Amino acid sequence: MSTWFWIATILFACVALVLVLIILVQRPQGGGLAGAFGGAGGSSTETVFGGRVGDALTYATVAAFVVYIGMAIGLSLLDDAVNAPAATGPPPGQVVPAATDDAPPTGSEP
Repeated sequence: MSTWFWIATILFACVALVLVLIILVQRPQGGGLAGAFGGAGGSSTETVFGGRVGDALTYATVAAFVVYIGMAIGLSLLDDAVNAPAATGPPPGQVVPAATDDAPPTGSEP
């Protein structure tokens, strides 16, 4: 495998981790994990990240998801290109003689 494929795979794993963390930090209706980072679960807008953190996290989630899907498709195409089976058979335009069963066996005299 090429070095670029491994680098892209590691970047893909990092993007997946960032996407998971962005999703976990978001505050659902009940407070969720965002309360551990200063969200407190209420309707208070005095959080560490400011009052409009929901909008920023929504945009970050969408952006991370688009990067994630793009990298997934790119890695799939790159893997297909790297691991494509070699073409077998003659090159185009070359005539291959047909095999016949009429030929006498070699090495035996009648």
